Amino acid sequence: MKKTAVAIVIIIAAALVAFLAYDGTVNKEITSDFFSMNTYSTVKLKGAESDEAAEEIRSLTEKLDTEILSRTSSKSVVSVLNKNGGGNAEKISDYLNVLFDVCKKSGGAFDFTLGAVSDLWSFSSNPVLPDETAIKDALSHSGYDKMKFDGKEIDYSDKAAVIDFGGAGKGIALDEIKTVLENKKIREAVVSIGGSVLLMGDKKFTVGIRNPEGNSGSYIAKLHIPEGCVSTSGSYEQQFEFGGRKYHHILDPETGYPVDNGLLSVTIVSDSGILTDALSTACFVLGYEKGKELAENYGCGVVFVTEEKKVYAENGAENYIEITDNAYTLVMQ
Repeated sequence: MKKTAVAIVIIIAAALVAFLAYDGTVNKEITSDFFSMNTYSTVKLKGAESDEAAEEIRSLTEKLDTEILSRTSSKSVVSVLNKNGGGNAEKISDYLNVLFDVCKKSGGAFDFTLGAVSDLWSFSSNPVLPDETAIKDALSHSGYDKMKFDGKEIDYSDKAAVIDFGGAGKGIALDEIKTVLENKKIREAVVSIGGSVLLMGDKKFTVGIRNPEGNSGSYIAKLHIPEGCVSTSGSYEQQFEFGGRKYHHILDPETGYPVDNGLLSVTIVSDSGILTDALSTACFVLGYEKGKELAENYGCGVVFVTEEKKVYAENGAENYIEITDNAYTLVMQ
């Protein structure tokens, strides 16, 4: 009896040790930072395969940029299409289907064919205001309606057109990363690529909306939301001052110049990364009224921040926003 009792105790103790070791693995946390897609990224994971998942995310993001989306990587799908004026686009067909839809429903406020225009704008340490004639010429070669896409092949009716996934690339990466994480033993994940964030896990997350006029560590509001994707487009991200006027990187597809409509930032919440990224740009260009309608059309929450320090939270976003800076006022419609 004594031996049996001792054996039982040993078995229970062994099982307890195994359980504790397993639990520690399941809840293993890791934080990883890397630079890709011309921005800084942060990956925070909790789960048994955190190390493997973090490395896979880094590798996936780099390959997605250099082999698929980049306009400057000579062998990327997008670069080859631009060089040839079209061709086989099956590798990006899913992305194109979504982006064409956003282009159409936004009335061209979002347009992924503005590459020739955006190339004229530099936000380096020595920025130069583009020549007006050059902008008009570049605009004449832009426009999603100049593209013909049958689901497999894309044809540039204007061979000087340049497609640019910069306005949706980070969101595309989030969707691809989400697929990776779903196939790994990951309990919670927060992945930030520039102004786009992926949240995964059975909990509510808190995401800050940056102070457009403050430093990168200050926020005017917080969103308390379940898992999904969040993207922000803000005039503060890339800008320069020339002749006493500020110019930022969010361009109006009609004029080729930075949008000037009183908005400082737009944040979109959705299950889809590509939608949050594309719609944050589209809604910024459209302005509050039309932007609100577009976000509602896609069933996405949206937050507008204006130069007058007013915050408009629409399509459900009003239920999970918290203003944290008293200089800003939440306007309830």
